[in-house]
Amino acid sequence: MSSNSHLTRAAALRPFWNASRLVAVALGVALGGGCSSEPASNRVPVYPIETSITYKGFPAAGAVVTFHPKTPQENVPAPRAEVNKDGVVKVSTYDGGDGAPAGEYIVTVQWRKLIKQGPDLVQGPNVIPAKYGRPKSSDIVRKVTAGPNKLEPIKL
Repeated sequence: MSSNSHLTRAAALRPFWNASRLVAVALGVALGGGCSSEPASNRVPVYPIETSITYKGFPAAGAVVTFHPKTPQENVPAPRAEVNKDGVVKVSTYDGGDGAPAGEYIVTVQWRKLIKQGPDLVQGPNVIPAKYGRPKSSDIVRKVTAGPNKLEPIKL
């Protein structure tokens, strides 16, 4: 095979390789973009919240807290948090610990400790009184304002 035939064949294949690279890049961009969460431009502003939750004087470690907006906004998830071992709550709406949109919230708390059921550990009944687990009956109300928020501790 002469060196000229090799160059001619490479030149003939060049449009194919360029098109293949373009398709691969376009496909990568399309698939990568489809995996992302809500675009930041579509998000309402959120503000950090600092608070804590105790039950009978002890940190409610592992309890799940949900902030239910009194005036819900379309396409905005309800801010949530899990209480850490010290009773501290870092509320998240979009990303871990980012906070909540400004507004007034009814707060619900559920704490289901693990119980042994045969060889497995499963969630047991809610340890917190049932009234705090539903927005219609919870009397815990907190207001989030623009900027950092140090909210009154929740003592159950």
